[in-house]
Amino acid sequence: MSLPAIERKALFKAQVTRDRTTLESAAKEVCGVTWYHLNEGLEGRRAIAAEVKEKFAHYIGYSAEYVFGSNADASAA
Repeated sequence: MSLPAIERKALFKAQVTRDRTTLESAAKEVCGVTWYHLNEGLEGRRAIAAEVKEKFAHYIGYSAEYVFGSNADASAA
């Protein structure tokens, strides 16, 4: 099981709001990618590296396995 894309994005946006930053800044500083790249990956339209998945999940307070399911170490979202 994994979180639906809409929940992943909602959790990220909530943390961005708590941190008083922007989606673009958080994506770059936390995950090392642009918000566009991250958003495309969260929607399943673009591959996300396992390292980015780990950083994303940690930022929102969960494990990569919980957020992305058993394919958390795979490159596709």
